[in-house]
Amino acid sequence: MSLSFEPNLEQARRRSGLAHRILVKLKTIGSEEQHDDELARLCTDVADLWGAQLEFGEILNRFLEESDQWDSIGDDFVDMLSSAQHMSWHIDSIKKPLETFAEYSYSQSDSVNNLPNE
Repeated sequence: MSLSFEPNLEQARRRSGLAHRILVKLKTIGSEEQHDDELARLCTDVADLWGAQLEFGEILNRFLEESDQWDSIGDDFVDMLSSAQHMSWHIDSIKKPLETFAEYSYSQSDSVNNLPNE
C-alpha cells in the first residue's frame, strides 16, 4: 500500500463545483433566505456523497483488479469501511434538508398552480 498525503485538488474542485451548481440552481429559481442554512447542508452533503461514491468505486476496483495479498485486501476493506462511514454520515445529515426542500418545492408548485387565470 502506498500512502499519499497529497490533496486531490481535481476531486475537490469537482465537488465544490457541484455544490455551487446546486446552490445557484435553487437560488435562481427562488429559494428563500430562510432556507439558506439547510441549503448549505444540502449542497455540501450532495457533493460529498457524489464524490464518496466515486471514491468507493475506485477502492472496489482496486480490490478487484490489483489486490492479491491479504494485507492489501485488508487495507482495501478498511478504506471501504471508512468510505461507507463517511457516506453514512452525509446520508444522515442530508435527510432533513431533502425533506425541507421537497416540501418547499411542492408548496411553491401548488402556489403557482393555484394562481387565478388572467
